[in-house]
Amino acid sequence: MIIKFKYIWIIFFLNVFVNLHSYEIIRDPIFEDYFINLNNGFNHDKVNVYLVKNKTPNAFVIEDNIYFTTGLFELIKDEDTLKAIYLHEYGHIIYNHFQSKKINIQQINNKSSFYNLFSVGIAVLTGNANIGIGSSITLNSNLIKEISKHSVSFEIEADNFMVNQIEKNKLNTSELISFLNNKSETNNSYFRTHPKNEDRVNILKQINFPKFKNSLKFEWIKSKYSNNSNIESYNIFFKNLEKGIYNQDQKLNTINKELIKYEAFKKGIFVKDWKDDFQKLLKINNSSFLKIEYINYILENSLDEKYYIIEKLKFDKYLMSEYFYNYIYGKYYSKVNKYSLSNFYFCQFYRAINSINKADFFCKKYDIKDIPTLDKSYALFK
Repeated sequence: MIIKFKYIWIIFFLNVFVNLHSYEIIRDPIFEDYFINLNNGFNHDKVNVYLVKNKTPNAFVIEDNIYFTTGLFELIKDEDTLKAIYLHEYGHIIYNHFQSKKINIQQINNKSSFYNLFSVGIAVLTGNANIGIGSSITLNSNLIKEISKHSVSFEIEADNFMVNQIEKNKLNTSELISFLNNKSETNNSYFRTHPKNEDRVNILKQINFPKFKNSLKFEWIKSKYSNNSNIESYNIFFKNLEKGIYNQDQKLNTINKELIKYEAFKKGIFVKDWKDDFQKLLKINNSSFLKIEYINYILENSLDEKYYIIEKLKFDKYLMSEYFYNYIYGKYYSKVNKYSLSNFYFCQFYRAINSINKADFFCKKYDIKDIPTLDKSYALFK
């Protein structure tokens, strides 16, 4: 138990700079849609929230994206705790703290290599539309020292935003208080980048609200990544799925059947009527990556009758922001024998990931003058 509490400081506040870790992105549309809905409920501007595979409980910001580790879901029991952590990280984004730290360090060091370390984007750069890969985030001790000099004021600002939002949304803080009460203050000023625990606890005690039952979606995600949900049927489902056991007619009364089938599909298990149920899932899940997966599914299974959906989704602004957008439309136009457009989109994709040889190959295979008459989206790439 003591070991677990040692991690709380890392969980609750931005501390990616202290430890050297490798983070691997998990593009999970169920997880991402949960935060889309959460963000809408808070009436905030859209931010991307991603899950990374790492057992150390952590939450952090890179550029304008928020990242949570899978280890976080093994530790947190109350959904309001997750919401509070999210709000703290969101505070870092609205106050532009990441960019401020980049500028501070660049001014201090005047070395582009230090600046570029902060430009690490965790991008999806693989040819398989169902898989995401991450980047290693490694910062040396000198850089950590410089960041620490600027962290306290940023954390206080993010704290203040979080507290205001906790009060506004009537979130329960009992688990946060428990975490902070059991986390001893560090005696090393080198890593002291946050306000004192005692001050935080006193503030949280003043605004505590009654505890409400966790949502089913939170329990579903928690079960998937920790197998420690309060709903035992979810835990059993995911345990069986890991063993390749799936009942085609299985029903969990508390969760949508399309979500159940999606999890089996992702494990490579044959799913009855999935062609239609996959499309139905798009109606209840607004993740842009799910749309990429669905387009890939249509193409891989040559579902010609559903190609109209690919055309319909083409100008979805969030889909267009996905790294795979150009790749998947290159693949699509190759399928329908529109090779100039296919080469055009593949060219954009390989340019974006800086794959020079492949970019040169595709970019030489079409005449740019022809593209505006073939595809009105050309203006988006100019």
